[in-house]
Amino acid sequence: MKTSKYLILLFLFIACQKPIKKHVAIGTWNRCNKDGSYIEYKITDQYMLLLNTTRADEIIIFRNKVLDNNLIISELKNGTKILMNNDTLVTVEESSNKIILMSTWGLDTYELNKIELDFEPIDSTDLEQWKSKALKKFKKRAKLANCPDLRTEKEKTIPTIDLGNLDEEEISIIEIEN
Repeated sequence: MKTSKYLILLFLFIACQKPIKKHVAIGTWNRCNKDGSYIEYKITDQYMLLLNTTRADEIIIFRNKVLDNNLIISELKNGTKILMNNDTLVTVEESSNKIILMSTWGLDTYELNKIELDFEPIDSTDLEQWKSKALKKFKKRAKLANCPDLRTEKEKTIPTIDLGNLDEEEISIIEIEN
């Protein structure tokens, strides 16, 4: 009898717990950009991993925090830099196979398509081998996606600047006493 009382109390306690709501963007996604490049995203409640054909030999990882209907993205120490230390991605539209996120910093929108793919867990004991394997599989999927270049001829001739390899300039601050 005593055991059944504890079981009933345990059941009531579990039943009264508020379910943890998972953000709609958590999962694996892809998209084709207008320039024909292909991107894959793995979004968890802790990080966002990006693979991009324009940065073919690089895996980009940002810290991620879920807050209500938003994803707060920030850079990891010694990781890829974000122009503003944080960016918030707001869910604009969602369906079972598509989501549109909008950046509050640049007001860019990202239309992501759901894909049934699960990246192998990151192997921190042999990071280089994991990275090599992940990039090899990604390149195959990118080739199969065959994203078309939808830019006009005029858009294709606009010169672009690659800011990826800029060295940070150190600025010294001089104190002035009044």
